[in-house]
Amino acid sequence: MRESVSDERGVTAAPGTAKARIERAALTLFVERSIEGVSTKSIAARAGVSEGLLYRHFKSKADLSRTLMKTIHDQLTILVRAHADQSLDAAVADIVRDYAALADADWSLFAYHLLYMHRFPILANDGPLRAAADLVKFNQAAGRLPSGVSPDLLASMALGVVLQAAHSKLLGADIQALSDHTDSFERAVMAVLEDA
Repeated sequence: MRESVSDERGVTAAPGTAKARIERAALTLFVERSIEGVSTKSIAARAGVSEGLLYRHFKSKADLSRTLMKTIHDQLTILVRAHADQSLDAAVADIVRDYAALADADWSLFAYHLLYMHRFPILANDGPLRAAADLVKFNQAAGRLPSGVSPDLLASMALGVVLQAAHSKLLGADIQALSDHTDSFERAVMAVLEDA
């Protein structure tokens, strides 16, 4: 019955479990074919489980796709918020390094986030952009960043440095591991923040 799942890491589930295989199969298929282009039957087949077992873990394909997005979205938000008490330079360096490392460690999950975040706008209310905007606002108030520019705009531009490179990689650009470029990303983010 099992079609092919070479990576048995879960997103919310323990590695190697049926739920982990379902999550990984869904990620792979959603990135390859789109959410609409995949059925629960094809996800179950790729995971090597019955469609009934998929429905024991997830109410629907929409529930599965939302769970995957919320998980990566929450990971990215925590990653940004974890550096709020650092100096601006240190926070930028650590956030860039951690974003790149997360993308490199699980490219399918990061690619899924890049491709489908727009389908889950409710998550934007408290996500990586909000966390980054709060960090910008804090540094503007402390006089470390120019205050004449919207924190949301600055945060979007700063996150865009890494995200646009990741998106280009997704589209086939020869970028390799994002972690290989953290020094360049860091310099670019600081230039965006300080020169806006």
